[in-house]
Amino acid sequence: MYAVLGDIEFDLISYWDGMEQRAGSDYAEHGRIGGKPVLQFVGDKLDEIRIDLVLHAAYCQPDAELQRLQSARQQHQALALVLGNGDHKGMFVITDLTSTGRQTDSNGNLIAVEAQLSLREFGGQPALGARPGLLGSVSGLAQAKLTQLAPGAGLKPNLSGLTEAVSKVKSLTVKARAVVNDVRELRDLARRDPLSAMARAPKALDDLDVAAPGLADGVGRLKEFIQPYAHLAETIKPLVQPLQDTADKLGRLAQTMRGCTQDNVAGKLEEGAAIIQDIDKDWANRDLTLAKLAARTAVRRILE
Repeated sequence: MYAVLGDIEFDLISYWDGMEQRAGSDYAEHGRIGGKPVLQFVGDKLDEIRIDLVLHAAYCQPDAELQRLQSARQQHQALALVLGNGDHKGMFVITDLTSTGRQTDSNGNLIAVEAQLSLREFGGQPALGARPGLLGSVSGLAQAKLTQLAPGAGLKPNLSGLTEAVSKVKSLTVKARAVVNDVRELRDLARRDPLSAMARAPKALDDLDVAAPGLADGVGRLKEFIQPYAHLAETIKPLVQPLQDTADKLGRLAQTMRGCTQDNVAGKLEEGAAIIQDIDKDWANRDLTLAKLAARTAVRRILE
């Protein structure tokens, strides 16, 4: 998942074709008698972003995708733009949507479309840090009041930790995908050159031994926010079981690769092929759900 705009996800492989960003500053010009005018800084301009898209019937429904974008524009709402790495670019409105049909079928249905989406920074939102009940705040209670809580009453886990937990899980899923790809390449290499595959196998096994328990620990951190905060449950629960399953499968893959020798490395990697296929099946759903959670966390909408 490359980015999320509001609830609209953009996939780098599917149809993201580029992003152009424009930023600037405004200066007032003051004329002077007998001399050159001078400039005075007024303020920064609103950021502008143009996203180039290529929609093709081979991987999406061009008409439906265009309609989703058009609907978002017509709502006239500021939307959060968050990259897949969790980088919150800010709040933007859709100012223009241009599309050019490049290919249709005999009935006029769109097969290939090029589209340009123009975004402009929305400068009217309140400062995120000033809103009560946001991540990182203590619900507006004075620190002194916290010390007056009855002993044993207990405190809910600090919601500022949710951002850290989401970031950790995202990082670990990226590493998990990378090591799965490495093992897949090793399997192909072992068919041709078992000796070279054997030389690379220990590094892949070490990576699996880090990714599997790390991902399981990240899932445990996310689960800490479900019970105390019921309103977070429907956002986090869909992630828990799929990510835990992935961690378990990574552990099984690591177990399969243990004890590799030059004679058996090809066979062991073939045994792991079914596990890799299982892990691969649901990457898209996992990435989408995690990206949406990252987006909601980044703009502090998760507590609303």
